[in-house]
Amino acid sequence: MRQPLVTAATVALAAAAIAAGAHADQVVLTSAADNTLIEDPTGAYSCGAAQYFFAGKVGVNGGSTLRRGALRFNFSSIPAGSTITSVSLRMYCSAAGLTGNYPIALKRFQKSWGEGPSVAFGGGGADSAANDVTWLHRFYTNTLWTTPGGEFVSTASATRNVGNVGYYTWASTAGLVADVQLWVNDPSSNHGWCVQGNETTLQSVKRFDSRESGSAAARPLLTVVYTPPANPADLSGDGRVDAADLSLLLNAWGTTGPGDLNASGLVDAADLTLMLAAWTG
Repeated sequence: MRQPLVTAATVALAAAAIAAGAHADQVVLTSAADNTLIEDPTGAYSCGAAQYFFAGKVGVNGGSTLRRGALRFNFSSIPAGSTITSVSLRMYCSAAGLTGNYPIALKRFQKSWGEGPSVAFGGGGADSAANDVTWLHRFYTNTLWTTPGGEFVSTASATRNVGNVGYYTWASTAGLVADVQLWVNDPSSNHGWCVQGNETTLQSVKRFDSRESGSAAARPLLTVVYTPPANPADLSGDGRVDAADLSLLLNAWGTTGPGDLNASGLVDAADLTLMLAAWTG
C-alpha cells in the first residue's frame, strides 16, 4: 500500500490555514432608489427623480402633513452565501425645518415600491408620475399600499438623532445586519427602508440628499462588511485556488486529510478534478 505523504503536522497546518482563511470584505454602495411618501389622500405628489427626499412633519404652510423617505440599495455585488457582519448608513441632511435633534428611524419595508421620473424642488413634491411611490400608491397609478403611508415593520432597525445640516451616520446594529442578511439571502425581499422622522412636531422635517444629488459625496452611502462563503478548494485559505492548494491535496492523496472535496472519505482523482475546475491560479 502506498505510504501517504502527509504528516500530522501538515494536516494541522492546513487546518489552521483554512480556519484563518475566512476574511472580511467591504462594499460601499450608493442608493439604487430613493423617494418621498408625501401625505396626501389621493397620492397626487412624489419626488422620484428629485435631488432630495424628506422625513418628518412639515409646518402649517405645507398643510402640517407628513413626509416619509423611501430608500433602497442593490446588494448584487455581495456573493450569495456571504455572512453580513456590519452595516452602517451615512446620509447628508441638507436642510432642516427645525434644527433641534429629532430621531430618524430606518424601518424595513415589507412591500416593493417605485421611483418614477417626477422632479420636485421642495418637500411639496411634484405631480406623481408613472411608477412613483406615493402616500397611496406603491407604484403610481394602479398599485396601492394596503395601508396608506407605506407598509413597514414597526420596530426600527436603527435610529439616529438628526439636528442641523450635516453628515449623519447610522451605526451598525443587529437590526441593520439582519435586514441586509435577509436581502442578500433572498433578493426578492429587498424593498429597502422607510426613513421615518418625528411625526408629531410641526416643522420637524429633515431633508436628505438623494442619489440624484449634484454632490456625489452627499448621496446616501451604505457600508457593508461581510465574510464571503468559503471555497472548499481553497485549502490554504488565501482566497485563491492555486499551486499551494494543489500541493496540500497531493500530500494528502489516498488519505482522509485535506482535499476530500467531495466528502467521499478519500482524497483521490475526483477531488483533483473538482480542484482544477475551481482553479484561479
